[in-house]
Amino acid sequence: MVDNFSIGLTHALMAIALWRLLHRDDLDREVSPRMQWQQNRDAEPEDHPDA
Repeated sequence: MVDNFSIGLTHALMAIALWRLLHRDDLDREVSPRMQWQQNRDAEPEDHPDA
C-alpha cells in the first residue's frame, strides 16, 4: 500500500512539473536570455536619479 502510494505520488508530482514547464510563455519565444534581459532593462523606468 505504501509503495503504491509513494510511486503514485512521485509520478503525479513529475506530471505536474512537466505540465507547468510545457505551458510556460517563454517557450514560444526564440529570444536569447541576453536579448530578453536587455529588453527588460530598457523597459524598466529608472527610479533613482544619477549621482
